[in-house]
Formats: sequence, C-alpha cells, structure tokens
Amino acid sequence: MKRFEVWLVTKNPEYGRVVDNLGLCTIVTPNELNNLPSLLVAPMTTSHQEIPSRVACNFEGAKGFIMTDQIRVVEKYCFIKKLGELESEVQVNLCDCLQEFFAY
Repeated sequence: MKRFEVWLVTKNPEYGRVVDNLGLCTIVTPNELNNLPSLLVAPMTTSHQEIPSRVACNFEGAKGFIMTDQIRVVEKYCFIKKLGELESEVQVNLCDCLQEFFAY
C-alpha cells in the first residue's frame, strides 16, 4: 500500500460488506509511515461538487473528485482491492490541495 494508490475500501467493517459500505479511496499517508496498522485516506466521489477542498481527477474513465475535506483513518484490514494509482498531475494537485488545506 503506497501513497497515491486507489483502493476499494470498506468504511464500516463492523456492519459487514454491503455495497453502500464500500468506496474508492486514495491513500494520502506518506510511504515512510506504511508500517503503521492504519492509513490516512481521502474518499473519492463522482458527484460534481467543485469546491476548493476537492481535487478533480479521472479514474477508470470516470470524472470525479478526491475529497480532502473527508480525510479519515482506515485500518489496513479494511482495504479490499487495489484498483490503480493516480496520474502524476493529479498527485501534484492533491499535494498542493493538502498543503493549502492544512496551512495556518
């Protein structure tokens, strides 16, 4: 599991693996912290909401957004399947957004 990879993640494993409980997330935890039992992820959505905390992206032919305003910690056992990796340009945009989001 590495930064900028996109995974199918179960958000609430205690409620079982129902479709509403699954979602795409991109990993935002720096690779240096991969030995931790949980990772920071930013959920992805196809809803069209262009707000400053959302990063536009195309993934598997679908236009969508990475929601930096919805960052959460997810245990590694909740990661179901790796689906790919963000494009280089999106990675840069995501880092810029995160830096601005957490600036003082």
